[in-house]
Amino acid sequence: MAFITLPRILRFLQPEQHLYVIDDGSFTEKNVKQILQLSPSVRVISRKEREDFVLEKIGNRPNCKKYREDFPLSFKLLDIPLIASKESPRYTFTDSDIIYLKNCQRYFNQQENTYLKTDSIKLSVKLRNGLLKYKWAIPVRFNSGYFSYDTRNFDLDFIEYYLGLSDVRNSPWLSEQTCWALLFGKSGPSYCPSEVQFICQENCSGPKASTLAVHLIGGLKGKVHEWSIQEEQISLTSINPIFESSRNVTLVDWAQKSAKRILRAVS
Repeated sequence: MAFITLPRILRFLQPEQHLYVIDDGSFTEKNVKQILQLSPSVRVISRKEREDFVLEKIGNRPNCKKYREDFPLSFKLLDIPLIASKESPRYTFTDSDIIYLKNCQRYFNQQENTYLKTDSIKLSVKLRNGLLKYKWAIPVRFNSGYFSYDTRNFDLDFIEYYLGLSDVRNSPWLSEQTCWALLFGKSGPSYCPSEVQFICQENCSGPKASTLAVHLIGGLKGKVHEWSIQEEQISLTSINPIFESSRNVTLVDWAQKSAKRILRAVS
């Protein structure tokens, strides 16, 4: 999938911008060579190459170390922001299962904390506990597939504290995304791309004239070839990305989520 989506990202970068591809440990030498051939602006950082640096930065934080050893997606929460902080105060992260179709330059030039809004609240901690027990500020419908973040807000001590809690990993695969939501919540106001333009919905039926990018979540990954070739078909009109102010989850959101769960259980 990356060999389809990465060239599209490169089209929207400025000449002075670089694309850092972080190896999750699955790359072969052939994969690395193929990725580097995409552009001189691309750099691949292997786990071996970054290991000493990341461990030094983590220091005496045993929860972070164990999480990094046990959880495959931990590099998104720990390795990438630590590496990025060496290069620039702000960086943009994108998963490789996002198709950037057209006019996406601004997604890679945001100067405010910006995240992708998905179709529902998806956390690894019970929303009730997040709001009432821990009193966390939680940006609504947070998805960590795309974001722009100021690394000066990155807080390893908070991550260490979060990973040490006994009730925050009810859905382990959402633990990284949940912690990122909390880091954003701690950092003040944030923004989201228009949900019509940057789609992150499991029931997406395909790109429309207004679509600039699509995150292939859930069962949509099989659409990568079909939807990647639709750019010329969906629109010839230039549409500029729109960004909207985000808000935090409230008790009303929790009540609505609880009511939906109850209705599904009795239906």
